[in-house]
Amino acid sequence: MIGFDYNLLKVLSVILETQNTTVAAERLCTSQPAVSRNLRKIRELFNDDILVRKGAVMELTPKAEELKTQLSGLIHDIEALVNTEERFDPSTDKANLRIAINASIAQWFSAPLTQFLAKEAPLMNLVIEDWTEATPEKIDAGEIAFGINYFPMDLPKFLVQKKGGKDHFALAGRIGHPLEGERVQLDDLKAASFAVHIIPHWNEKEVHISRLLQPLSVVPRIQLRTSHINTILNLVSESDILFPCSKYLIEQLDARFVGLDFAQELPILEGNFGYVYSTKRRNEPMTQWLNQSIESLMAELGIRA
Repeated sequence: MIGFDYNLLKVLSVILETQNTTVAAERLCTSQPAVSRNLRKIRELFNDDILVRKGAVMELTPKAEELKTQLSGLIHDIEALVNTEERFDPSTDKANLRIAINASIAQWFSAPLTQFLAKEAPLMNLVIEDWTEATPEKIDAGEIAFGINYFPMDLPKFLVQKKGGKDHFALAGRIGHPLEGERVQLDDLKAASFAVHIIPHWNEKEVHISRLLQPLSVVPRIQLRTSHINTILNLVSESDILFPCSKYLIEQLDARFVGLDFAQELPILEGNFGYVYSTKRRNEPMTQWLNQSIESLMAELGIRA
């Protein structure tokens, strides 16, 4: 068929499945007006309404029901044809692999991740970059293959964010801090000052320590909020300011720092890791391999849901 846009078949397939242009737009990672425009083209192509309103719901026309039966097999055949490329093999792949990780996680996770990839994918060129405001768009554009942050994040619907294992938090302080060797009590939290690491798309609106203390009617004194983790560490090493962060991060800090645990009667401060990738690339071999590999590596480090 000369001039036929075969991309309309995928749009039609999703419309027939969802019977809703808004839901179809979410599934296709596009806008509802774009789906509506494609639906008009489809109606002209088949000379049929395809989707009609019956009361409060949308229903398929008899022609659409017929197309639905025929199209499901056709889409499967097309996808099978497209996916006949050379099998992905991480041990021989020479891809330039870019992964975005928030700085708090990267501080302790980058080394084991690099060691893992050097063993499993020795020919890949790994770039680990900080998670920034631009990261979601870069993931969608394919510039970044995978992202690691905390879950849940405030992200666009064109990205998949998958809940990972648990991270447990404590307080980092300087060696010789007045609370060193003690369990941090509620009164200590009321009197303390904190430095908070700003993590884009996770704690920009509300810091984690504030959520912890909210049920106790305590508003923490946040003396510094910054995206620069080294600024926080330098400040903490030279003062009594405390840094709420991952226990895994504290274990990687140098001899200037000590970890301070919360008293048992206080709420547990914890969160989950989040793995992020493009919805339109979720079935690609590289994406699936990265997802499985990072989950396995986290499990090897003792991190589970």
